[in-house]
Amino acid sequence: MRLTPLKFQAYILVSLIFIIALGLNASQPAQVEAQEDAAEPDPIMIETIFAAMTPAERVGQLFMVSFQGNNVAPGSEIAELIQRYRVGGVYISAENENFINNQNTPAQVLALTNGFQALAQTTPPPLPVIENSTATPAVTTTLITTPETYTPMPLFIAVNHEGDGFPYTQIRNGLTDVPNQMALGATWNPENARLVGQVVGRELALLGVNMILGPSLDVLDNPRPEQGGSLGTRTFGGHPFWVGEMGQAYIRGIHQGSNGQLLTIAKHFPGFGSSDRAINEGLPTITKSLDQLQYKELPPFFRVTNLDLNDPDSITDGLMTAHARYQGLQGSLPISLDARNLATILALKEIAPWREAGGLIVSPPLGAPAALEGIVGVTQESFPARLLVQSAFLAGSDLLFLDNFAFRGEDPAAELANIQSAITFFQEKYITEPNFQGAVDKAVRRIIKAKLKIYGNNVLQTSVQIPPENLNLLGNISQELDRIAREGVTLITPVTLRGPNPLPGIPQPGDQILIFSDDRLGQDCPTCQSFSYIPPTRLQEILLQLFGPDATGQILPEQINSLGFSFIKNALSGEATPENEQTEELLQEANWIIFAMLDISTESNTQSDAVKALLRNRIDQLRNKNLVLFAFNAPYFLDETEISQLTAYYGFYSKGPAYLEAAARLLFQQFEPMGAAPVSIPAIGPLDLSPDPTQTIQLQPLQKIDKDGDLTSLTEQSQPTSVIDLQVGEGIRFRTSVIVDKNGHPVPDGTLVNFLRYYPLEGLSLEPLTAETVRGIAEIPIFKERDTPLQVKASSELAVQSVVFNIGPGIVETPTPTATFTPFPTDTPTITPTPSATFVPSATPEPSPTSTPVPLVVALPPPRPVNVVDLVYSLLGMIVIGGIAFTLGSDRLQLEERVRSALVAIASGLVGYVGYTILAMAVPRTGFWGTIIDAGAADHWVTPLVSLLFAIMGTVGWYLKPGRVFGARRTGQETPPAVTKTEEVV
Repeated sequence: MRLTPLKFQAYILVSLIFIIALGLNASQPAQVEAQEDAAEPDPIMIETIFAAMTPAERVGQLFMVSFQGNNVAPGSEIAELIQRYRVGGVYISAENENFINNQNTPAQVLALTNGFQALAQTTPPPLPVIENSTATPAVTTTLITTPETYTPMPLFIAVNHEGDGFPYTQIRNGLTDVPNQMALGATWNPENARLVGQVVGRELALLGVNMILGPSLDVLDNPRPEQGGSLGTRTFGGHPFWVGEMGQAYIRGIHQGSNGQLLTIAKHFPGFGSSDRAINEGLPTITKSLDQLQYKELPPFFRVTNLDLNDPDSITDGLMTAHARYQGLQGSLPISLDARNLATILALKEIAPWREAGGLIVSPPLGAPAALEGIVGVTQESFPARLLVQSAFLAGSDLLFLDNFAFRGEDPAAELANIQSAITFFQEKYITEPNFQGAVDKAVRRIIKAKLKIYGNNVLQTSVQIPPENLNLLGNISQELDRIAREGVTLITPVTLRGPNPLPGIPQPGDQILIFSDDRLGQDCPTCQSFSYIPPTRLQEILLQLFGPDATGQILPEQINSLGFSFIKNALSGEATPENEQTEELLQEANWIIFAMLDISTESNTQSDAVKALLRNRIDQLRNKNLVLFAFNAPYFLDETEISQLTAYYGFYSKGPAYLEAAARLLFQQFEPMGAAPVSIPAIGPLDLSPDPTQTIQLQPLQKIDKDGDLTSLTEQSQPTSVIDLQVGEGIRFRTSVIVDKNGHPVPDGTLVNFLRYYPLEGLSLEPLTAETVRGIAEIPIFKERDTPLQVKASSELAVQSVVFNIGPGIVETPTPTATFTPFPTDTPTITPTPSATFVPSATPEPSPTSTPVPLVVALPPPRPVNVVDLVYSLLGMIVIGGIAFTLGSDRLQLEERVRSALVAIASGLVGYVGYTILAMAVPRTGFWGTIIDAGAADHWVTPLVSLLFAIMGTVGWYLKPGRVFGARRTGQETPPAVTKTEEVV
């Protein structure tokens, strides 16, 4: 057979294609990383866009406005603000009647956002422009008659979406009903926060929303519901560490779910948790110094502004300041309007790098009553529009949020006039004041950078409108929400000896159940239809759906009655009416009384304190009844006496469908409550995250340190205690097991751990060394100072039980670790460390923030070097090479020989596959070969490539045998005469 050059090239091409395909699979992560790098805002593009903007366009970018109604047609009020005043963003809400929450809400919102962006990217009518002339203070106005000076910059489109439905979630119908932040905090699992954030990011991005005003990173360390200004459930918890953990995870999820197209604006900076006023309604004075803020309020903000290149998704895009005075900062203005004190906080070393990298500062709504209260001398006669925007901008805000920018009760025309006046004022100052112009230019560059993060560097040439068919991608995560809801359910009281469930059993067929639900009504806008927060019969419907005649048959409809809280208040009034008599009768007959309670706010909802009133006035009639309270809001509204009168008090924190169903299932004991309150409950006690005194702290040696300071890695110890021989001057770097709090969660970062050293033969105890925990783990180096055996143990506050680690040489009796440990002679539960003996753990692999840690440090096993994906790829490669081998001899070899060549190729490939698998399992996963094996395990390219090469080598070896393709066939005859014509052989 003669193999022509064309056929030979075809075979080589097929092989190369397969090899390249494997290479592409192996390089896929690099491609993604390259794409991510390409999406990073280009400084040159930022400057190009900035230079193309007119002064009016630059000034307009500083403003994010709200408006009334849903008219986005050319010539409308919002069209004028977008096209003539060139505002940088629009805030949308059901409160302003921009859309109606009904079955068509997603389509309404998408039409609205697409309409906004179409206005922003469409050449407008002639626009007045203020010439950039700093030489003279005169203002010159001209008209644009050509579109060359128009910059089609997309808008920020912002929304509040805090979860738990009304009132802090504006877009509700058609989207997943996600829980609020406290409900997530009660799970103590950052992965739950990430999952919910991912859903929020995905769904809002599909609607064209690109900015979410949240999450709240306020630390509610001291709830004071009696003062009427509590944060309620608008917080992840009461400890800065866990608020930061959950906030980071939530932000990470939003960025991942939206593919980076939804900016997060964390609020209320620098912290509103100690306030006694409602957010934006009153101007509170928080009596904390800067040092105190750095200890409690600011750490969550430090976490989300930490420029961690390994976790960029967890970095917030902006911060929203708070309308609050901070007495310790020596200022009379709210921090949102205080140029001196806000600048001081933004200059802190934890935030300054983020700010320098382009972090946005967004003002709170400047039309809020709290903002007006912060301006001295405000009267109802003249709205201080110009003073408000100037104060907020000079304080440090890049984006000025003009929502409800008028006195309450004024019509939308007054708000529009105030917005126009504020923007015109800034246009004039931009021209006449060079310092002001410089500050505006810095803010505009940050805004441009933020918009490039959303839409890429070609933003001016890209249509940012969302196709309507994308609404089909909207979905829900009902199963995940059900799990998250159950994980957060908390048994607040009582704590029983027989287990976590204090109920005597489930309702029986002869029992009567009476359900009281808070029947308050909500309303998106003054002309909108009202609705119930919790429909009075909703819990009853769920019970019958799950356990009624059409389900398990455990309960009948005639056993359940449902009433609202207003029925309790009416019955307690003493008025003799048929309705009140019926309520009294149902109370007498019921042996199960269920309360579905929200928060207590009697000023706006007079019936909200019905449970307190009933327990106070009718407790004698309620004896021997099962009184079960389900708190679907914050859990701290009842006092000690009221709580003691309940059979069981459960915290659910959120009133969404998943939480109502969880309440029904809990009543029938289908699961045990696993959550823990993330905030203090004054009637129960403070939030205690100190180490659990019943745990046993274990010590793991990580590295041996010789006298020269050189480090040698030590293998993990199979037993809690062990012995290592050291000479004087040598040391060991120890790591503790994960130290947990009383709820079984890792203690907050910075918890002090004392390492106690004792020389038993000399009876000598040395001064304890102290280290701080990072994700529940503490590390420290300990050196041997004397030539006798040394014992080391660890303690943290009241957690004094620890296994002992023995350092020889010398005869040391190794104690068997037990749940109870005998302390060293000089050990005390609490040890005050000296500053010189404090260590911070070195950078070590951290436990995953998305899983619940256990009190042992266990190395995760590496992925298997070979799996079924590698086998499939390898077989494909072998089949390709076998096919090539089969066709090579098609014109001179018999069929049997050709089949044999194909089998040789496949067999050779299998030899390579099996050989590599054995080698990969046997070779330690370290060094260069470990890197190759790990890469193959992750990307599935090494094993197929080895199999492919072996198959090729087997084919080549088979055909190199003389007489096949690569040589002449030998026979017993004489060699024929030399040919006279040159022949090509393969």
